[in-house]
Amino acid sequence: MKLTDYRKYGNAAEQLSKAVLCGHISHAYIFESDNDVDKVGFAKAFASAILCRNAPGEGCGQCPACRKIAGDNHEDVYHIVPVEEKKGYPSVKDGAIEKLLKDLKTIPTAGDRNIAIIEGADTLTPKARGHILKTLEEPAPGTVIILLSENVYNLSPPINSRCVRYHLMNFADASDTEMDAFADEILRMTFGGAFFFDICRKLDGEIKGRPDAFTFLDAMENRIGYYLRRQTPEFQSARLAKGVRDAEKAKERLRRNINYKYAVRELILKLEGNKW
Repeated sequence: MKLTDYRKYGNAAEQLSKAVLCGHISHAYIFESDNDVDKVGFAKAFASAILCRNAPGEGCGQCPACRKIAGDNHEDVYHIVPVEEKKGYPSVKDGAIEKLLKDLKTIPTAGDRNIAIIEGADTLTPKARGHILKTLEEPAPGTVIILLSENVYNLSPPINSRCVRYHLMNFADASDTEMDAFADEILRMTFGGAFFFDICRKLDGEIKGRPDAFTFLDAMENRIGYYLRRQTPEFQSARLAKGVRDAEKAKERLRRNINYKYAVRELILKLEGNKW
């Protein structure tokens, strides 16, 4: 599949496509989602978007590079999968990581990049995480490492800080709109401790007037309710519950003709303050 086929998971596909076309590809990514999202397919589509010469930024799905990536036999794309034990849960083996990191130091065979897709990154042992961290700190030129995770908090903070993170969403039980994806991104930035200035800059780039502000606030309520229902560890339920009330108050202020930028920014400040 092409990268644009995964727009159903939010705005990650569009942002990654732009990064490829602009030549701003990072050396490391974390794709996080629940297990009902096809993270592996998304990662392979991203690899195709990088390596495909017919349709860079998207992948054509037909050229030798795209077909090899889909079939797990591309010379420069390394796919690590967890191994299931006789007793216990599947996990990524230390030996597999050690071999992978040696392979990533070699010169690419078919193109100019080596790409690694590591499933089950949550299951890496402390030893394997240490090896990965060292590689993230001193990556070989052209290396792209993609960690697939169901919960980034199972990865170490140093690894998280050295990767570009994307949360892939399944909108099966929510409205599948671009504003939902944008609201989710703002919610994650706010709860993740992003600078208020950076959040405001994103808001100003997307929300151009009162109609957009109302749509955004509705989307924020949808996303907050979504995470409340799922009891996601990343979001504290008490903070989310307050957030629903704060979003309603923001909409009420909009109805009373308060400046739309002020109403939206005040909501962000209240969401940030709910942790105290």
